[in-house]
Amino acid sequence: MKSNSLAIALLATLAGMWLVGCGSAEKGLPFDPTPPVIGTPTVTREAGTNRVLVQVQAYDVGTGVASVVVLAVGVDPTPTAVAMQPVPGTEQYQATLPASTVRLQVKAVDRGGNETVSAEVRVPPPGPPF
Repeated sequence: MKSNSLAIALLATLAGMWLVGCGSAEKGLPFDPTPPVIGTPTVTREAGTNRVLVQVQAYDVGTGVASVVVLAVGVDPTPTAVAMQPVPGTEQYQATLPASTVRLQVKAVDRGGNETVSAEVRVPPPGPPF
């Protein structure tokens, strides 16, 4: 009977240790059920090259932002993921996309594995000459 109690206690300890790690994408982080917050992306065209400049605010109060990417659609209807770079000292992220980009969405993922995708944004057409 004593060995059964020991086995049950050992299993309970192992199960508890396993459950402590659940709920976070990275070990050692607190449980974070809340996805990150994304602002409305700002989209402009670069003078001369017509490349698309995207800026967005993204933050997460739980575990912090792990990554922010632009899902860009151009001639090919399949979205291309482009990593956005953080602007130091702010909650802003930015990226430069090809001139052929016609619409986009921004996706932010926190360190807990939660994600948020912005509404689709249409890119203004390039200035003349086309």
